[in-house]
This record gives sequence, structure tokens and C-alpha cells, in this order.
Amino acid sequence: MIFARRRNSPATVIHRLHPFSKMAAGMGLSALALCLHSPAALAVLLAFVFTVLAAARIRPTLRQLLSLLAFFTVFSAVNFVINHDPAHAATYTLRFAVFLTAMPMLSLTTDPQQLTRALAATPLPAGISMALLLVWRFFPLLAADVRQMRQAARLRDRGDISPARRLYRGVLVPLAFSVIEYTDRVTLALELRGFSPDVDRTCANRPRIGQADVMFSLLALTASCAAAWLQWGVGA
Repeated sequence: MIFARRRNSPATVIHRLHPFSKMAAGMGLSALALCLHSPAALAVLLAFVFTVLAAARIRPTLRQLLSLLAFFTVFSAVNFVINHDPAHAATYTLRFAVFLTAMPMLSLTTDPQQLTRALAATPLPAGISMALLLVWRFFPLLAADVRQMRQAARLRDRGDISPARRLYRGVLVPLAFSVIEYTDRVTLALELRGFSPDVDRTCANRPRIGQADVMFSLLALTASCAAAWLQWGVGA
């Protein structure tokens, strides 16, 4: 997870948006970034994404910010060395930054319960909806397990073990057992709760598209049109 919402911070208007509105915006911005070649146009999309994350009170820690700056600096330098074109290096760096930050608008501001209610309102089969939810919850749990394994590996660190062997024995092997255990727990939980894909599921509070979703979609569309104008309208 790149960004983290501050603990005990109240839910913002971004958190209350329909999950599909944020999903459509993230996927649309990512797809548009593939078609853009102007650094200014890509910067408009990135500015919109960061504005949304700031409105949701999601901010990187100092360590995360320094890591991101170092990563994108190295990424830009490698692109510049390969192509010897500053504009080309900036384009690929900004495009990758859009990919890296667009979808967290959904993942960091949507609770599993919100996504469950949204998927329940769709005509998708219950088995597919459940599979999507399990995958949605798997990656945050996997990231938490990896952090614990790395901390445990630091506590047991031995200087005579190579980094590759330390990674294999301290992270990859325990992670494989953790994935198997997670699968067993989910299977048993579904069986104990009598889950059946063929039974119609009900929901007491289905999410609906509201005025905030319309305004958010219009703002995303405005940012997309501004980026498209900078790419194709200025030089026309």
C-alpha cells in the first residue's frame, strides 16, 4: 500500500462515494494515460488524482514520500539515459505515476462492506462476486503478513546468511504457508455460514448514485478533457 489514511480520521466525501464511481474514474484515467504523450497533459491527470487523495485525507508518510521520490528519480534517470530525451523520460515517469495512484482512489477509500453492497446490486453471479471480494481482501492481508515477516526476520538477522537466502527462508517460505492457511480459513468460514452461490442474497442498504457521485464524475471528466486538450487541441 503506497498511501495510508490517518488513524481515527473521519470518513470524507470521497469515502462516501459509490465504489463504481471511483472505479470508473481510476480505470478511465489509467486508460487515458496510455494515449497521452504530453507531460503537461499527464501532469493534469496526476494533479487530479492527488487532489482526490488529499480530499480523502490520505497522505504518505515521510518515509513513503522519500521512497517514492527516490524511485521516480531513478526511473526518470534510467529513461533519460536510454532515450536521451527529457520530454520522453518525463512522459513515462508521469504515466507510471498515474497508474500507481489512480486505483488507490478506490482501494484506500472503500470498505469491504461498501464493495459488497455494490456488487450485490449487480447481476453478477454470487460466486464471481464472492471471488472478487476475497481477492480484494487478500492483498491487504498479504501485505500485513509480509511486514510482520520482515520484522521477524530483522529480529533474527544473522550476518552469515546471504540476502537471497534470507529472503527465501524469512519471507517466501512463510508467505506460502500463510496463503495456504488463509485459503483454508476462508473455505471453512464459507462452509460454516452455509454459503451457496445459487441462493439470492439480500442487502438492507444498497449504495446508490447521488449528487456527489455526479459531481465527482464531472470533475474527473473535466480533468480528462483538459488533458486531452493539452495533448491534441493546443497543437491543432
